[in-house]
Amino acid sequence: MLPTYETERLLLRERTLDDLDACVAMDLDPEVVKYIRPTPPEPEHRIFMRESISRDYGDGLGFWSIFEKAGEGVEGAFIGWVLLVPLAGEGPEVEIGYRFVQRAWGKGYATEAAIVIREYAFQKLGLDAICGVTDPDNAASQHVLQKIGLSRKGDRFAYGEVLSFFLLTRENWIAGSAERETHGQV
Repeated sequence: MLPTYETERLLLRERTLDDLDACVAMDLDPEVVKYIRPTPPEPEHRIFMRESISRDYGDGLGFWSIFEKAGEGVEGAFIGWVLLVPLAGEGPEVEIGYRFVQRAWGKGYATEAAIVIREYAFQKLGLDAICGVTDPDNAASQHVLQKIGLSRKGDRFAYGEVLSFFLLTRENWIAGSAERETHGQV
């Protein structure tokens, strides 16, 4: 079971089968999946999503559904998900990633949610590193990874294609935390 988190604007909770319809609808939007392999037809994708939601990714790993806050501890509208899973389902690296419905783009939600999961990865799970991969042309996703402290480390073959590879080590996360404290940004 994954922990639930609240930020100023968001509620993050473990993704469940209750989120199936919203996840499928998001993935059927061609703009949302523009930089990802094509989504299969809806019936096939629904089966894939059901399996993805039910899968065990390992202790402390998985997907969080993200909702705009509607009130104190109350879920509002589904706007996307954030993940912490073995890279390409195999590892050994642990990947941080995110996907959002179009209406949530450009509001800083991806950064806000990813910061929470980055902190969870290092503070609660004690990971040595987290990584992210993006299509080489997906500048927006790369920008989020860089904003949360990951650095470009070349390319990596994952998910059946060559992707831009980003990495944040525990050592660099600690150094960044100390720097943020020094500048009063914590």
